[in-house]
Amino acid sequence: MRSLPKVQSKLLTKYVLSYVLMFFIPLITTSMIIYENSASSLQAGIEQSNIDKLNQVKAITDERMEELEKLALRISYDPRLTPFMVNDGFYSKEAVEELNKYKANSSIIKELFLYYHGDRNLYSSQGSYSLETFEKKYDFAKGNSGKIRTLLDSDVPVISPAELVKVNENEMDKLLVYLYPLKRSPATPYGSVTYFIEESAMTDLIKDTLSDFQGNAYIFDHQKNVLTSTINSAALSKADMQKLNNIKDGVSNLKINGEEFSVVSVKSSISGWTFVTVMPTHQFFKKVISLQRLLWMILASVIISGIGFSILLARKQYRPIHNLLDFIKSNQISHIDDMNELDTIKFTIDRVFKDHASLSEKIDSQAPYVRHQFLMQILNGKLTDETEINRLLESNSIPMYKDGYFVTAVSLRNLNMQEQEEMIHLLSKKSFLNAICYGVEVGYKEAIAVIVSMDKPCEPSKVVEDLHAYIKEHLGPEPVFSVGNVYTDKSRINHSFIEALAALEYRFMHGHKRITHFEEITNSTEKTIGYPKEEQIKLVQSLKQGDGIVALEAMNHMFASMIEKDISVQMVKCISFDIINTVLKAAIEAGLGNGNHPIGPIVDFNSIEELEKRLEPVVMAICKDIERKNECSRSRLGNEIIDYIQKNFSNYDLSLESTAQLFKLSTSYLSRFFKEQTGVTFTQYVWILRFEQVKRKLANTDETIRDIVLEAGYMDVANFTRKFKKAEGVTPGQYRSLYGGKKQSNTDEQLRG
Repeated sequence: MRSLPKVQSKLLTKYVLSYVLMFFIPLITTSMIIYENSASSLQAGIEQSNIDKLNQVKAITDERMEELEKLALRISYDPRLTPFMVNDGFYSKEAVEELNKYKANSSIIKELFLYYHGDRNLYSSQGSYSLETFEKKYDFAKGNSGKIRTLLDSDVPVISPAELVKVNENEMDKLLVYLYPLKRSPATPYGSVTYFIEESAMTDLIKDTLSDFQGNAYIFDHQKNVLTSTINSAALSKADMQKLNNIKDGVSNLKINGEEFSVVSVKSSISGWTFVTVMPTHQFFKKVISLQRLLWMILASVIISGIGFSILLARKQYRPIHNLLDFIKSNQISHIDDMNELDTIKFTIDRVFKDHASLSEKIDSQAPYVRHQFLMQILNGKLTDETEINRLLESNSIPMYKDGYFVTAVSLRNLNMQEQEEMIHLLSKKSFLNAICYGVEVGYKEAIAVIVSMDKPCEPSKVVEDLHAYIKEHLGPEPVFSVGNVYTDKSRINHSFIEALAALEYRFMHGHKRITHFEEITNSTEKTIGYPKEEQIKLVQSLKQGDGIVALEAMNHMFASMIEKDISVQMVKCISFDIINTVLKAAIEAGLGNGNHPIGPIVDFNSIEELEKRLEPVVMAICKDIERKNECSRSRLGNEIIDYIQKNFSNYDLSLESTAQLFKLSTSYLSRFFKEQTGVTFTQYVWILRFEQVKRKLANTDETIRDIVLEAGYMDVANFTRKFKKAEGVTPGQYRSLYGGKKQSNTDEQLRG
């Protein structure tokens, strides 16, 4: 298979670009959607994960705080921790051990202190302290040394944000203080339990919510105070912290110092605490980098594959166009230098259709001539192959039935020109119930040969009667018919034609019947000895027609009939000389004479077979001579008609009808005959003669255009001027300006040739 040229056309480039665009637009759109969705989905996933983690932290914190509340409740009912027991010297040691057990029940308690209202001491798992000693042991920074003392008498739970505490004057620790009042009934509390909680116990919980992200985590109490926080990035200002206080539960976006932050907030319905994570939004896209790289790799591979596929598809799509253009170039159908491929193909197809329409128009105009020539070939026996005849019938759109064929000849004698034209028109094609008829004018016989094809059941006599009635109804004069025998093969239609002509000739000589059948002639009272009379008639008529096939067949039948009969030798010789006489007489009547066919070798025969063998070449030679003579007569008639037209073309009254009447021909026959002789129609030939005379006089004379046109045979000068311009591209006046003084060649001899 030939490859496409290296330098591709613009059309192929357009194909490639169109397929690339068709591929890339959805690809890029889909990729963008996938990329954006991946980033947003990842962000939403992380945020949801943070919400889940915060909910988990909230649940754990609520659980721990509930543990502390339950511990306080158990302490309030523990008989070993009553004010009496803790102050009693004997039982105080047991109370300390009990507090140590309560401390061990919670993992977040660093230390717990038991206080009773009005008492000056605090009791812990390590012993009892006076308030002064306690404040020295646990020194709260930022000047809050008396902070615990102010909280001990609170009748509601209190939690204090994580603060730095100096323990034992040297150890620094960050602690949350949670105080819970002791009650045995809804009455006023009688004391409190204070829990010291290390901030790390809380921050370890919220630290996991950030995972690997940079950001901060906060726990706010019910009054929006920060209890504790984990700072993995820059700390927020008070104003920014105030913004966090107004954040609703769930996921929110917050702009801090011009940077977008994603804020996740969860509030506990039990403690009233709020758990918040704050992370810069841009870091979500860092997690997309790996996904982005994968997507870009996939996208790049898809793009490369898509471009390759687009090129292959475009080349495949373009190849038929390329091959068609090669065909156009190789056949020089059109030039494609100034137009692209599709325009070239469109132009070529348009021109082909126009040429086809023009050719169809010409074929349609030639159809009557082709039809006439084809039917005449069948009648004259030029076509003998049944398959070839059927093929030509189909190609010429001439349908025929298949069950029988015969020819009837209709005489044109004693009819004027108009009646002849009407007769030819009526019989050109006529269909009956079971028969189709095609009429062909046989000008040299002054008759119309009608080929009839029949379908079962159909009687030939009935068809002829219908034709006779049809003509009489539409034309008036009673027509004269002669009818040949019926044959089953189309290749033998010429036999029926010979028989019909013989019957027509016999009718003019011996009868006056309106319809004469060939078989009636053979059944007449006149008898022949030794051979059938119909074969003799067919022999004579076929010789006159120049049909050697029918002539030889008829003569062979005559000799075969003689051999079959029991006839004496003397009678055989007489009959043989009668056959010789019939052949020579037909040649003489046809105007050939007997000089070209010596009689000596013919009459010197010793048997019927020898005579038959010697007569066959003579019969064929006579038929060829008659055929040549008929052709010469036609050629002579053609020359006479052309000479007449050339002498009278400037006569305004010259027409096809007047010429046909002058030469005693029908207009249809003259029209076909003239086209056969010259290759152009009668009207075209006259136009050429007049046109050339006008051109010659325009170039060589000073006569006015009007006079020149009138002398050429045209009365309508304006109409001629339009035709002249259409033919030459210029008006007669412009033609004179261009070619005046130049000698035009005389085309009469060319036209005659």
